[in-house]
Amino acid sequence: MSLQFSDTTTKNGLLQDAEIVLFGDNGYTQITSNANRLLTFTQLMNRALDKVSTIIMASDGRWQFDDTNFSDLPIGTTTLVNAQQDYTLSVSHLRILRVEIMDQNGNYNKIEPIDWNDIQSRSMTEFMDTTGTPQYYDLVGSSIFLYPKPQTAYITAIAGMKIYFQREPSYFVSTDTTKVPGFNSLFHRLVSRIACHDYAMARQLPQKKDLEEQVTILQAELRDFYATRLPDEEIKFRTQGYNWS
Repeated sequence: MSLQFSDTTTKNGLLQDAEIVLFGDNGYTQITSNANRLLTFTQLMNRALDKVSTIIMASDGRWQFDDTNFSDLPIGTTTLVNAQQDYTLSVSHLRILRVEIMDQNGNYNKIEPIDWNDIQSRSMTEFMDTTGTPQYYDLVGSSIFLYPKPQTAYITAIAGMKIYFQREPSYFVSTDTTKVPGFNSLFHRLVSRIACHDYAMARQLPQKKDLEEQVTILQAELRDFYATRLPDEEIKFRTQGYNWS
């Protein structure tokens, strides 16, 4: 069952779940009618969304997770600049899945990831130092480095580089009501229970032990679900060769 952020009528909301867990049968409105507590629980639930998203991204395998509240796909493009090697990544790019470069015919081609540790025989400033069609990329901090640097002849469009990524979840604001977490509804309750556990731990409430056990069980079930949600695909292994010249 989906749990929206707040539902003061049917009580089928994340905030209402937190109210009854922490404050008992007469706990309704203890969060929603308290301005400071409402802001606190909004932040606690957003931190819970971070925890849930981290678990899912570590478990989702070949069916990559993206928060269903977003209306666009997690695919970004940027303009290539002649002989520019370093491009800044958006802070929302938590995990880069794939990078493609457009060729002079307007077709995108996948390029391969590398790391400084892969290049042992020469300086990185000398590695593929002649401009041309980028074949590899390296992620360093908040930047992506292309090897070789792009050449004018291969810059054919504004969207010269396409990046497939995973991003942070879509967060709640305190005025939300009908918005729901952007993942499997069977585990929505995990968001409120993580928030309740963090609140109970900070205030040393008696519910903290029970909440810790609930969160542990729900997290394990969440991992199992996202690790096995693509059962109809036969996994095939292959080798990939690289030429570092």
